[in-house]
Amino acid sequence: MDEVKVGILELLRRRGPLPIYRIAKELGLSYGAAQWHVFYLEREGLVSTYRSGNRRYAAISPAADVLKIIKVEDVLRDVMLSLRAYGVTPDMTVHEAIQVLSGRAPHLAETIKRMAEERYRREEEEGKQ
Repeated sequence: MDEVKVGILELLRRRGPLPIYRIAKELGLSYGAAQWHVFYLEREGLVSTYRSGNRRYAAISPAADVLKIIKVEDVLRDVMLSLRAYGVTPDMTVHEAIQVLSGRAPHLAETIKRMAEERYRREEEEGKQ
């Protein structure tokens, strides 16, 4: 998906439904270009449009696959915030983090343990080559 379409999705995700002219203005596009990109996103099922008065609005489609919209960096930020809420800080060792998480979020403790073990295995394999 190109930058313009990602920009439209990001704008709609942050601000909610917007008239096409406002999308064009916010992203520095012509009305026709914004309309074309919105049409493409609508065809993909990510955006829905509706008319109100003489304006056409676009919004994130309720049926949209959110996995096609949400960025990994946003999810990773949420993961870090969740870990911090449980008392895990970036300077902790994996062992310390697992101890902190074991009682309150065992599923996270297990995931971190598996990831650390996999990383260790990869590093060992790379060292043998």
